Parts: sequence; C-alpha cells; structure tokens
Amino acid sequence: MAGEAVVATDLSKSYALFDSPLQRLGALLRRRPPTRRVEALSGISFELPAGESLGLIGENGAGKSTLLKLVAGVTRATSGRIEVRGRVAAILELGTGFHPDFTGRQNIELNAAMLGLEPAEVRDRLPEIIAFAEIGEFIDRPVRQYSTGMSMRLGFAIATQVDPEILIVDEALAVGDGYFQKKCMDRILAFKERGKSLLFCSHALYYVSAFCERALWIRRGRAESLGETREVVQAYESYLLRREAGREEAERAELSSRREDEPGATLGRITRVALSGGEAVGPSKRFAPLAPFEVEIEWETDDASRPFHLGVGIDLESGLTLASFSSRHDGVPPFVGARRYRVRLELPRLPLVKGIYRGTVFLVDKEALHVFDRRGLDEGFAVSGAEFHHGLIHAEHRWVADQAS
Repeated sequence: MAGEAVVATDLSKSYALFDSPLQRLGALLRRRPPTRRVEALSGISFELPAGESLGLIGENGAGKSTLLKLVAGVTRATSGRIEVRGRVAAILELGTGFHPDFTGRQNIELNAAMLGLEPAEVRDRLPEIIAFAEIGEFIDRPVRQYSTGMSMRLGFAIATQVDPEILIVDEALAVGDGYFQKKCMDRILAFKERGKSLLFCSHALYYVSAFCERALWIRRGRAESLGETREVVQAYESYLLRREAGREEAERAELSSRREDEPGATLGRITRVALSGGEAVGPSKRFAPLAPFEVEIEWETDDASRPFHLGVGIDLESGLTLASFSSRHDGVPPFVGARRYRVRLELPRLPLVKGIYRGTVFLVDKEALHVFDRRGLDEGFAVSGAEFHHGLIHAEHRWVADQAS
C-alpha cells in the first residue's frame, strides 16, 4: 500500500444542543435548525502516510475522540473532507460495536463481517481471536455480563486480528492488567512492523512517543501543533507546565489575601520560593535528567528567637509525593536568630525521569509538627530527555555481568 492512508482536509464537527428530548423532537418535526451548537472540531487537516503512525494528544474534551470517530466512519463531519484508503479497524469506547445481548463469539462474527471479512475468513480467525482475548467461558455468554476489562480484551483481539490496513486505538491500553497491556503493546508493534498505519490516541505520552513517528496536538477542537513526535510532545508538556504554574499563582494569590486577616501570620511567613538552573519555559523550568537542581527559599518572622525547620515535597500532578526533604530529619540545626532567612536545598543530580512535577515548601517549628506556612514552587517544573523510561525515578546504579559459562 503506497501513498496516504488517511487525508483530512479542513475537518469540522459540531453538535446541536437541546434542553430536553422534547425540544429535540420538536426541532426535527418542524425541520428547524437548532438555536445552539457546540463545535467539537474546527479546521483540522493532516495526512497519515501508509505504513506510518500518528499520535493524538491533548486534554480531555479537546476533540480527539471525535476526530477518531470521523476517521473510523462512526460519525460524519459537519464540513471538510476525509479520505480513508484501506480497511479500518477501530478500538474506541469500550463496547462500541458490540450487541449487549449477543455472546462474545457472536459479536466476533458480527464485527468481523462488518469489517469486510468473508465467512470463511471469520471461521479461520475465530480461534486466534478467542485465544488472544483470554476471557474463557465468557466467550459464549452475553457481552452485557462482561467487565470493562473483558470488553476491552475482546475488542482489541477483534480489531487487531482482522488484519486492517489502518488501526485506530483510543486509550485502549488504559484498561486491563499489566500482562494484557504487554500483549497489546506487542501486538501493536507487530502491526507496525508489517507496514500498516496506526492512529493512536493516549494521555500516556510514553506510549505516543514509543509508537508514533508524528503527533497531532489538539486543543479546544483545533490543531495546536503537528509534526515530529518529540517536538509536539515537548510543546504539549510545556503548555501543561504553564497551565499548572498559573493555577499555583492563583492559589498563592488566594492564600496571600487570607493571610492579611490571619492573626499571628508573621510568626513565620514564606516570602519567596524559586528554582535555580534548568531551561526557562515561560514562567516554568525544564530540567535534563540527572541535572543539578536547587530550590531557594526565603522567609521572615517578627520573632528572631523562634526556631524553624524546612520541608520540601516533590509531587506528581496527581498529588502523589515522590520525594520529601526535611532539614530536621537530615540533622540540620534549627534556623534561629534572625528575622529574615534565605536557604537553598541542593540536589547534585535530580533523580526523576521524564514528566511534569509540582513542589511544595513547608515552614515548620523546631519539632517539625506545627506548620507556620506552606507554599507551592513559584515555577512548576518538568524533566525531559531524548529517551523515555518506565517508572518515576532514576536511581544511581551499575550493571555487573559475571563470566557466562
């Protein structure tokens, strides 16, 4: 297969909005256009060459799934044109295309026939599809009895076993255990090695970078960036970082407004938190893996005799704390004897792999029990590099091989 597998030209998709089913029915009967519409996609254009992979990235609600449905033929564009050359198999929302009252076996036959397979081809491939899905005796039970994981297994097995020219995957790897995710990844890699085309949507940027040569970032229904995967992913990560920094700024402003009315606020108050080093990306910072990392903290107090300790936490965007540092637990004497302080936390090598992170600084008492003040890092930060790694940290290590015999 040569040329372009998918060509999208100025695609747009909008949906009518009604306040109630009755209002929708009235509009249909009177043949009146809806008074309100929401634009899911606007002016999207891209090409997917045969044998290549394109990743779709963006926030929830950006329009990624809508675009995949247009390519899959599940829905039609409001305007624009899309050309798809070759058999398409799509893994969209779980259960899409399944009849809930049919058994798994019957749904395999139905879906394979809808994808253009002859009855003889369906019979030949049925055992492999069932074996890959690994749902046991449930293959002969109604799909409505399946868990989400079982539905995903069956859908993935069908879509990849019918041998399409174009495979569309929408967050399918987000469901299922690690064992089955590995099977899915191996199947996708084998699909690519056979020279087929892949349209892959995921919030897991690791998978997008591993599977796709190019990426399309969709923001609020429009194409924000299209190009080589690494460049598009970095642009998207920088955007997320700036958005997070803006959220932190709003939280700080709200906290500052509350402090003005709080009694005893000057017992200890953080006045500045900043990162040193890294590459500036707007108000944020981007660090290379294992680069030096410093947090500079300033605070003030009205009581020079009051002792203080510091704590610093580094978190994922989800709020999970990856690392914490405490001046008290590290044996540093309390900070005491002044009204203003400036202290640095220095990490010779930042042990984090690629990702976007947040941080929080705590100003605490001598026993590290009472929190006088807390503050998020003035800049969020990201770690980026040429390669992706599983996990969250990069631990110092070495490989030692004994003589093989």
